[in-house]
Amino acid sequence: MVSRLHRDESGRMSQPDRRHRESRLRRILRAYKFEIIWLVVVALGVFLIFERLNIRSSLFAWLKRVSGAVLAGVGRLDDQLGALLARITLSDAIGIALVLGAMVAIALRVRWRLIHNPALALLRCPQCDGSIHRIHRHAVDRLISLYVPVQRYRCANGQCLWHGLRVGAGHGSGRSSGRGRS
Repeated sequence: MVSRLHRDESGRMSQPDRRHRESRLRRILRAYKFEIIWLVVVALGVFLIFERLNIRSSLFAWLKRVSGAVLAGVGRLDDQLGALLARITLSDAIGIALVLGAMVAIALRVRWRLIHNPALALLRCPQCDGSIHRIHRHAVDRLISLYVPVQRYRCANGQCLWHGLRVGAGHGSGRSSGRGRS
């Protein structure tokens, strides 16, 4: 067995971090994912050409049941919506439109304030005023970006453990602290 030793910061030999090691199979699957998917599609196509099962009629019956259920649900939704609209008066409709319009206006104003807040766009650590660098976003960050464009950063200082979001497009957004890049 070949030992994979690496030199750490002090120059000593050490084992690599287990989190960063990847199995050979996983590397192959990642490298050839596109080809593997299309190979499976070809195999499925060949199977469907030469199969002797009654897949077509089973699939047709299933699609017929699903489409019937969807259409029945849409019909019930149409009936419910029609009953709701029959009960709404003109003043109710105007009130609903005003409330929805005000909520949209408030949401757009909050978004504008978040995007133009210099404290949220500052590309410096808020705890130690050190430099920060981008890291991968979490799924929640991507959802937030649907409303306000954000990037995840962490402090470059090893002693400071800050990590968080900054508003803006990230690198090249031109909204840093005003200091030149070094």
